[in-house]
Amino acid sequence: MESVDIGSLPFQGDYEKLNRGARGEEQHYFEKIIVDYYVGKIMAGLDVATYPQLRDMCGMFLDELSGLVKVEGKYAALDSLKPRCKGIAEVDVIFKHSRRIYEKVNKPFKMRVCLTGPYTLSSFLIESNVDQVLDLAEALYQIAEGSIHSNSYGCVEMLAIEEPLLGVVDDPRLDYAGEWSEAFLRAWDKVFYAASSKGVLCSMHLHSTSNKIFWDVDRLNIIEAEADDDIFRAERTRKLLERLDKKLKASICITDVNRLAEKAAEHTPRYSTLPEEHRVGQLWADIKRGKEDATILLESEEEISARLQQTIKLVGLENIPYAGPECGLKGFLTLDNALLYLKRCSDVVRRFG
Repeated sequence: MESVDIGSLPFQGDYEKLNRGARGEEQHYFEKIIVDYYVGKIMAGLDVATYPQLRDMCGMFLDELSGLVKVEGKYAALDSLKPRCKGIAEVDVIFKHSRRIYEKVNKPFKMRVCLTGPYTLSSFLIESNVDQVLDLAEALYQIAEGSIHSNSYGCVEMLAIEEPLLGVVDDPRLDYAGEWSEAFLRAWDKVFYAASSKGVLCSMHLHSTSNKIFWDVDRLNIIEAEADDDIFRAERTRKLLERLDKKLKASICITDVNRLAEKAAEHTPRYSTLPEEHRVGQLWADIKRGKEDATILLESEEEISARLQQTIKLVGLENIPYAGPECGLKGFLTLDNALLYLKRCSDVVRRFG
């Protein structure tokens, strides 16, 4: 079992400068941020570290596709969709500086490359259709293909398609065996082919597993879901994994800072004794004034370990090749707190691995 993260981290620098850097301007600023953040993840103990996803997870792909025009927060397709750059800027930077990273961490690194999937991206298209979904898949395939790298200092171990919108609301288009469900299955397999054809593992990150279509994605190796998702409680999970030849990434700590604040307020006497409606607000106020350490929000290694043990009991250690936070850490107040949380996760996984 190896520790892995989902991607995002808190960023308190110049966001516009960061975006310009991704486009080839302000390159020194962009490269320094990406390399420093990536080294920080590895030094926190991660076995497989996702590139630092500091930009908007949808805009960083949609804004790089020719054939789209942005209209009030949505996108209109005026022509076939083609990537302006066949790769991901953050991944390119990390491999450009791979020797430097290797020398800092004193070992070859293993990377998880994430890209936002065709289901989620198509939700931003005005009056999307099946052909546009397949067009998106072709563009994402080219981006993914250009992001699979390997050299003496590091390699891409996993390609993850992120579909946070799938299953969150009921989607009648995804009735079983309909044209939309078939289109999305074809789209996911198309993108995954960029990885599987090179021996790289394929995973899908979900915020809900209520829609079961992901089980039918042929090239999908690893399923990622949120810590409280039914997949981590249902007795049938193990049978499905083994019958369909898939594995589960164990989500071993909660990353929603609002839920973490509610937990901390409930279990800390100086807040739990307050009226319920004031507890969380007082906790946040104390953190912002420096009267409370923000690490109070983090789950303990004991909690993280207990959640991992529960998942192992449910599906078996042999079905869990990876474990880590349920989602990204963008909502955390500081980079130091986020990296400390990654360290707690990686320390727990190391004891099981």
